[in-house]
Amino acid sequence: MPGYQVYPESLRRNDDNYFFIVKDNKKKYLVVSGKESKKFEGEFIAEGTKLSSLNHNNAELLKEIFPELSPVPSNLRTSFGFGDRLGLATPAHIECVRKHNNVFPVFAQQSARELRRTGRNMQSVIDTVIWAYMETGYKGLYGADADHLKDISLVNQAIKTGFSMFTIDPSDYINNPSLMSAEEQKSCYSSLPEVKDIERFFLNKEYSIAGKRYLFTESELKRIIITFVKGLNFAVDSYKTIKSYRERFDFEISIDEIGIPTTFLDHIFITEYLRKNGVVFTGLALCFPGEFQKAIDYRGNIEEFKKSYQEHYLISQSLGNYKLCLHSGSDKFSVYPIISEVGDTFHIKTAGTSWLQAIKTIALKNPSLYRKIHKSAIRNIEKDRASYSIGLDLDKILPIEKIADKNLGELFSLPDARQLIHITYGSVLSEFREEIYRSLFISETEHYHLVEEHLNKHLNLLE
Repeated sequence: MPGYQVYPESLRRNDDNYFFIVKDNKKKYLVVSGKESKKFEGEFIAEGTKLSSLNHNNAELLKEIFPELSPVPSNLRTSFGFGDRLGLATPAHIECVRKHNNVFPVFAQQSARELRRTGRNMQSVIDTVIWAYMETGYKGLYGADADHLKDISLVNQAIKTGFSMFTIDPSDYINNPSLMSAEEQKSCYSSLPEVKDIERFFLNKEYSIAGKRYLFTESELKRIIITFVKGLNFAVDSYKTIKSYRERFDFEISIDEIGIPTTFLDHIFITEYLRKNGVVFTGLALCFPGEFQKAIDYRGNIEEFKKSYQEHYLISQSLGNYKLCLHSGSDKFSVYPIISEVGDTFHIKTAGTSWLQAIKTIALKNPSLYRKIHKSAIRNIEKDRASYSIGLDLDKILPIEKIADKNLGELFSLPDARQLIHITYGSVLSEFREEIYRSLFISETEHYHLVEEHLNKHLNLLE
């Protein structure tokens, strides 16, 4: 095929039909040769051979032919979420998993917030993984996580799209009693029709786990009910909605972003309340002590985190059949060895770290574009940081005009510069989307290398 670069590992055969990926100097294509070529959208370039677009309809046809292209639940296997904001990094993520086959990969993962800011949709998140599978020839199983779902309409959309994992974020329904007046607390408590039933089940109930006792006193139970019940009811409704359409799926509840460290009684209550309401969940993301800021390592007392994680893990093992999940897991290198040492059942989520490696690629290969991206990030940081809890200090970042092209890559080792680029992705893409995608297309080898190298650092510490 003169004028096209073939990806040799992409070749797949089904009966007398052949499928592989090629690219020209502008984009990638699927080549289909054989009788099946008639079904695919595209143009015939020879008898029985069609050059096809990497679109959704063609992806759906491929899933019918190659079942491994469809996402499946991880169940209780140790798993790792490879968030990919641009939809370009999965080939590099696949190379990581080829070296670390001890984890179940969740290659398709994106939150509703990220979808809005990147201009993507749920379907494209799964479709780009399918094309990465074709490009690399990978045949292992993978999961697809509809992350941080905050309303039932998004849950329904994720079901229709074909996700295998649903992460429910009930934070909009969770209260902080310390910020409520006594009257507000009383009103909230009395408005819950489940209160009497909850009291009968939990009040003065004692749990003994690994030699420690946990007692639901009246005051503690009231605090927990006010804090969590409305949010947990949203999780219950979400579960029932999914269950009405699906038999097998991963279901995770995320309370990691509510700003209230999860107590051990909170953990027990959440698990028991969900079970009592018929919810079978595979993951629970708690709010641990310390700070899990975006794009940088853990900030806090590492011994305090270890003690907390160990005790929560023992509770999860005692109550059984779910994984502890760590969100904002990107670059939390100091806590990975603890998680791996305490137990081999967990789920880690990353997202923005692959975006950072993409922009680092641009800084190294296309300095003039990076300078425009950096200036855009500076212009938009105050607006974009409003939805993140970060400690970014712009005064710690040298003005871009004072940094030589050859030194731009060093910015990505500085916490403040990393956070600057990490959280302004939506604004940056709105200005430079086509230039970013074009630059990464040209520098694909370097981009894949930087992503793989960085994610391997994560996985090496989790073994």
